[in-house]
Parts: sequence; C-alpha cells; structure tokens
Amino acid sequence: MRTRVFALLAATAAAVVAPTAASAATIVGTLAGAVFNVGSSTPVIGAGTTFTNSASITTSNGTGDLSPVSFFTPLNLSSVTATWGSAVTLSGAFGTFVGTISKIDLSSVGTSSVVSLYTLGTFTPTGALAGFDPGAASLTFSFTQTGGAGAAVSGSYTLASPPSGVPEPAAWGMLIAGAGMAGAAVRRRRSVKVTYA
Repeated sequence: MRTRVFALLAATAAAVVAPTAASAATIVGTLAGAVFNVGSSTPVIGAGTTFTNSASITTSNGTGDLSPVSFFTPLNLSSVTATWGSAVTLSGAFGTFVGTISKIDLSSVGTSSVVSLYTLGTFTPTGALAGFDPGAASLTFSFTQTGGAGAAVSGSYTLASPPSGVPEPAAWGMLIAGAGMAGAAVRRRRSVKVTYA
C-alpha cells in the first residue's frame, strides 16, 4: 500500500512539474498601408474591377501586437478583384494574410469614385511576430479614382486582428426605425388636455 501511495505522489509531482506545450496568443492590433501605381481593369472603377499594383508599404507603425512592424515596411499584395468571394493575399516579412472579400461598398460623387472592400481571413505571423498563433483578421481596402474615366487610382488598406466589425444593413435599419418610433412616442405625448372642474 505504501508503495502505491508513493508511486501516486511521484506521478502527481511529475505531472505538475513537467513542462507543457507552449500556447502562443493570437495577435491583437492594426496596421495601415498604401498601394502605389494602382492599375485598374476598367476606365471607371466599380464592382468587378481588378486592381493591380507595383508596390505596397505600411504608412504607419503597427499598433498593439503589430507594433514591431515599422513605417515603410514593404509588402506584397496580390491583384484584388472587387467581387464577392474573391481571394486576397497580403504578405510581408512579418506574416501573411489570406482571405476572401465579404463586403463591397461603392460610392461616387461628381468625378470621384470609391470602391471599399471588406475582406475576412486568417493572418499567419512570421519573422518578428512568429511567437503568435495564426488567427482571424480583416483587411479593409479603399480604392479612389478622382477625375473621371481613365484617371489615376490610389489605394489604402488596414489590417486588423481580430477582425473589425462591419454593421449589417439590417442593424442600421433597426436603429433608424427605433429612433423614429421613439421620436413618434415623444411627439404624441406632448399634447396634454387640460380640463377644469
């Protein structure tokens, strides 16, 4: 009996003291960048346009866990096609983002057109960030063309981990409807009848 108790205590002590597999954390932070020499497959940018580029860099230091990524870090950006479900890859010495486009917003004022793309995917850290686990991330693009058909296109992006939220149209609709109903209720209650006895 004494041998069993001793063996059980020894096994428990070994389990408590033994090293466990390391568990790295996922990245929490943002990184902004610019796309240079943007080419477009259409004279006026819009849904379905394919954007190509010759250079991409970060335009600020990263925030949070992405802070080791410094200003002017060069990146490789695949061509980006503004269609739902299109694949996007952004890579650099600090890691690789691979995802698909899940939301497209188009706006136009006068001769200026803007295509905004929201991409969801996975960011796999490497290099200075190799101690972190791969995790969910978002990559938001904004491509702007000012001057009408054939004018130059500029681009910018933001990488966020965990993914930044995008309110759904139904949520905005409920917010506006709720505010309208609250306003109607307040207006209705302002009319007070005064009676004298």
